[in-house]
Amino acid sequence: MKREEFKQKTINVINELADYITKLEDKAGEIADDAKEEYNDRLEKLKEMKNNLSSKLDEYEQIADSKWDVVKEGATNFFASVSDAWKENYGKVYEAFKKEKTTENN
Repeated sequence: MKREEFKQKTINVINELADYITKLEDKAGEIADDAKEEYNDRLEKLKEMKNNLSSKLDEYEQIADSKWDVVKEGATNFFASVSDAWKENYGKVYEAFKKEKTTENN
């Protein structure tokens, strides 16, 4: 992965996370009481993930072009771990909404 490609992908993920977090915050009142704590925990983890990703991007931007090849593998691994964590947290939030809908239907 080239440096600019990594930067753009990271910016895209940060923006997607920010949009997703905003949507979740807007829907927080719709969650069933028994799912609110887990929902809020997952929302906080997503915010932390976004902040960590922003920090890493700032860190990687300070690296000289000549050293990019050295850190490229670490950057790619970091990006993959963020992606996996996001998918896991997205799934947990989705489950919280399913609980809310099930409660409504009963």
